[in-house]
Parts: sequence; C-alpha cells; structure tokens
Amino acid sequence: MSKSFRSSIAIASLVALAGLCSISAAQDVFPFSDGDEPGSGPGGDNGWEDVAIISPMYTISEILPIGSGLESFCTGISNNGWIVGGAKINSTSSSPTRAFRTREGMSVSDLGTLPGLAFSSAYGVNNAGDVVGVAAAAANLYGSTAKPFIVRNGTWTNLDTMNLGIHAAANAINNSGWVVGLNSFLGTGSVESFKWQSGAPINLPDLPGDTCRISYGQGINDFGTAVGYSAAPGRCGDNRAVRYEGNSVIEMGTLGGPNAQANAINNLNQIVGYSETQVGQNRATMWHNGTITNLGTLAGASFALSINNDSYVVGYYIDTRNQQRACAWINGNMVDLNTLLVNGTGWRLLIATSINDSGQIVGQARNPQGRLRGFVLTPPCRSDYNRDGGIDGSDVSGFIMNWETAQPDTDINYDGGIDGLDIQNFLELWEDSRC
Repeated sequence: MSKSFRSSIAIASLVALAGLCSISAAQDVFPFSDGDEPGSGPGGDNGWEDVAIISPMYTISEILPIGSGLESFCTGISNNGWIVGGAKINSTSSSPTRAFRTREGMSVSDLGTLPGLAFSSAYGVNNAGDVVGVAAAAANLYGSTAKPFIVRNGTWTNLDTMNLGIHAAANAINNSGWVVGLNSFLGTGSVESFKWQSGAPINLPDLPGDTCRISYGQGINDFGTAVGYSAAPGRCGDNRAVRYEGNSVIEMGTLGGPNAQANAINNLNQIVGYSETQVGQNRATMWHNGTITNLGTLAGASFALSINNDSYVVGYYIDTRNQQRACAWINGNMVDLNTLLVNGTGWRLLIATSINDSGQIVGQARNPQGRLRGFVLTPPCRSDYNRDGGIDGSDVSGFIMNWETAQPDTDINYDGGIDGLDIQNFLELWEDSRC
C-alpha cells in the first residue's frame, strides 16, 4: 500500500529527523499527547479556529484507546478497511503505547510488542492484515532499542536480524508483503533504507557521494517501487527525496530549496511528500514522470503524507494561528478536512495520515470531549447520489436538480464552488459506477 511512513509519521518526529525542517515549520511531534492533562497539546482551545462546513461529505468515527487508555492515533488504512496505529493502554501519564489493528465497528485490541520491549506502534498494513511498525524500550520509540517488526497471522517477527541498534523502523508494507523501512546496517551512526520480504533485509543504496549514510525508506507501492529520502551528497544536514528502482536510487529534485522528503507512492507512480521552496517554505509536493508540483497550502507550511490510486492526497498544514490542521488534495483542490464533516460537531482534525482507494482517511484529532483520538473519515458513494444503494438514472436526475439550486452536496470535486466541473466529475463517477 502507498503509505506515508516515514519518520514523518514515525513517532520520532515530523520535525527533527536529519534536520529536514524547522520546528516552526512543522510545529509538533506526531502522535500528539496530553499525558494526564487533557487539552494541553495542539488542537486545544488556545488558538484553534472553528470553521464552517463547506460541503458535508465525510462521516467521522472514533478509534478508542486500549482498555483504560486516554489517547489513540491512526497511521494507516488498507483498501479493505484494516486500520492500524497506536494507543495508550492505561490512564496514567506514563502509560505504554501499543500497536493495534482494527476495523470500523470492531474493538481496538493490543497487538503487543517484541519480547523484552514495552512500547510499540504500527505504521502500515496491507489487505492481508499484515502489520508493520516499530517496537522499543523507550516511550518515543526511538534510539538503540527501536526494532522494526511485522505481525503476520498473529506472529511477531523482528526484522532487525543483525541487532545493530542506533534506530530502526518498518514504515510501510505492500500487498505482496514487501516491507520498507530503515535500519543501522553498519552498526555505526548511519541509518539506511531497507526492503524486506523474507530472509535478511536488503540494504537500499545511498545517493552517490552521500558520505553521511543516512536514508529513510518511507513508502512502497504494489509493484515494489519504494520512496523515501536520503542525505544530500556531501551535505549531511540536507535531505533529498528519492525513489528506489531495483538496485538503483534516483534523486527526484526539490521545489528550489535544499530539502525534500518523499512519503508515499501509489500504483500510478505518483509520489507525494514535501519540499522546501527557494525561499525556505515547506510545501506539500508531488513528483510524477519527471514533473515536480507544488501542491500549495491554505496558510503556512504544508505536508503530504499519503496518496491513493485515485490521486487523492492527504496530510496537514499549519494555519495562521500556528495550529496543525488535517487536509486533503482532491482533484487538485486543497481542502481543510474540518470543513467537510457530516457529524463532526466539536471535532478538531489535526493530521490525516493515510487514505485508501475507497477514500477513507485516518489520522489523529481531538474529539468533542477534548481527548486525542484516532479517527476514520468515510465518504459517501458520490455516484449513488440518492443513497438508495443503487447507481441508476434517478441519481443523475436528483443530482442535476440539486445542482441547479446549488445544494452543498453537489460540490463533487470539493473545490468550494458549484459549477460545470461538478457535473463532469459526477457523470464520470456515475458512468463507471465508482464512488
């Protein structure tokens, strides 16, 4: 699956890993935590701006913590609805975080962790329900005890077979069981990308001239093409977005600045992440067929974390009050996901981490009671406009009638306007019986 994992979804930080971006630009470590003080983290009352609903399209479901835990977060969702992430397991401020796997309507259960380690978090899942992530002795899931894992059919496997430490994590898995992540292959200060399906992990190549030996495998598609970032040749403080083709590593360029990071790739080989511009701004970015596209922002810095096979992208941006807000790019239009909720009164969506081909989106938010929770957004089937379970002529007539009176749910492309493009997009979906 395309997956944004990634140090930017990894517990370590969206901010500090390898010096990619400044704290003022990316603001916070993900996942967010209040400890035992509700509302102390981002998305609290201080500075948060509630916004009007532009087009009520997504219904939101809450992913509860484990047991008496107070916090949860979601990091990935497969095309058939498996959801993974991490959750606190008790109500103390020092509660361990544990990896979980669930589906909508199912309870969240503790997957456990590797022997001898107390903490874990899941970062990726495929349609078979195989889960990958990181386990560690430390609460931040970072450092010399951090180990990449896969859980398959209930069995945990440590992918750090060399036990070399420094830092390691498994960030994504595709539907053929290929895993991508990072490990310390030299047993020194280096951290390098790897792929794994069976046997020993395969050390992916560094960019030519990279003397720092720092790279992170972040995402992988179903054809085995992986993406991530690598230290710029001769410049240990700068990173470049890369694509791994077979035994080759390809630098993909930036928006003019010295840094870029690729987080996810879909089966169309569209790659998303973020890059610095020439004037030092971080912007969500897409790389495809040699073209680099600035996806833009609604305010300050923006970051793309996941892309599905319909080219829908999710991530977050920093608003004018320095708050982090979940967002999406749909049909090329950027939207604040807080403006698209059907039943979202009181919710504050902070980060969207993954999107599947059904358009379901997961991430972390603050619920109406002020607690940090994982969430799932589920869109309606847009071509079944009258919601009767079938796609037929009555959907077309109903859509056109409401389009003529500019009803909000006829903004099919989510661009904030109701015009001829909405009719075009609706008919394209309807003709293919797609949602």
